[in-house]
Amino acid sequence: MSLSKHRPGPRRSRSRGFQAFLLACAALVAWGASVRDENTLSPGFGLGYALGFVGTAFMLLLLSYSVRKRTRLGGAPGALRHWFSVHMMLGILGPVAILFHANFELGSMNSNVALVCMLLVAASGIVGRLIYPKIHHGLYGSRTSLRELRTEAASQRGELGSALAVAPQLGRGLADFESFAARDAEGLFVAVARYAGLRARAGALERLVPAGESATAARQALSTYVGSVRRVAEFSVYERLFALWHAFHLPLCFLLFGAAIVHVIAAHLY
Repeated sequence: MSLSKHRPGPRRSRSRGFQAFLLACAALVAWGASVRDENTLSPGFGLGYALGFVGTAFMLLLLSYSVRKRTRLGGAPGALRHWFSVHMMLGILGPVAILFHANFELGSMNSNVALVCMLLVAASGIVGRLIYPKIHHGLYGSRTSLRELRTEAASQRGELGSALAVAPQLGRGLADFESFAARDAEGLFVAVARYAGLRARAGALERLVPAGESATAARQALSTYVGSVRRVAEFSVYERLFALWHAFHLPLCFLLFGAAIVHVIAAHLY
């Protein structure tokens, strides 16, 4: 099945919902920071103390998604995409609760380390959320494969007869474009350079098709084909970015949980 046949409506709705949730949390944080001198919250007692436990519990519950995904527990309720949605929400709500717990102020060394680690994990999670849909069928879908994208591009290649008929000079340009696209991209920077080069070559190819209504179908066929080839190159870029993000995000999570444990122990012993 072509990737273009997947319905984007529900995904766009979920994406807008998450954006609204993120904006609401950002507004809440901005308000809390602006009135911190008027707040009576204290990390050591009352509501401020309770928010510390709530935020820590939310951060610990983030692990449930990783456990659900890796063990594929048959008895666990709900689809994996729902677990991912809750995972993302907890990853925002936890830091918000901790910020109110700390009353938006720095404290002891161990609490500052835990706070910085938490904020880095939250920021890293948002970045990962932006990269994730680029190598999946939408945000909650199955993982896209490079073979699938190449198959789609090959199917589009067979529909270029009309473009070659109205612009015979396209043949040589297409050969150069496809040769450049087929080169192996070793490393992230090479993949980015190849993607940028394909964008420039795609524009040059499209300018070879003459203007006029008679060439409309040819321009559309060419645009669809070069778009498919560019998606193959784009996938390579985001796949490498996601691998780098994953290598950065996991150690941050371990560092966060270690710093949180030290902070809780220190706060109750001293």
